[in-house]
Amino acid sequence: MIKSMMLIKRKPGLSREEFIQHYEEVHAPLALKHFPTFKRYVRNYVIPLPDTEELDFDCITEIWFDNIEGAMAVTEALGDYKTKIGRIFLNDEEKFMDRGRRVSFLVDEKVSK
Repeated sequence: MIKSMMLIKRKPGLSREEFIQHYEEVHAPLALKHFPTFKRYVRNYVIPLPDTEELDFDCITEIWFDNIEGAMAVTEALGDYKTKIGRIFLNDEEKFMDRGRRVSFLVDEKVSK
């Protein structure tokens, strides 16, 4: 199973609650609408603990695909944010995430039973 993972930091000046609300109510539904190759889509929001430093990310996003072709279909649709769909996502991401601090990578997930 191929999985995309992203470490995402909220935009400066945006509260944790505003970040989560936008991601859940706007961005995630937008992604599900445009990317049918998503098999599972999970957002893991960091819970701040007292007396700890703020992390470099607020959310760990996981997106599962059946195969590498499914992941590449998303990359192709985004087209380095130059396609119509890419511009839609660029405009939305700029509303709630610090795009310069986002880290994205693909992994080959193995599950032990």
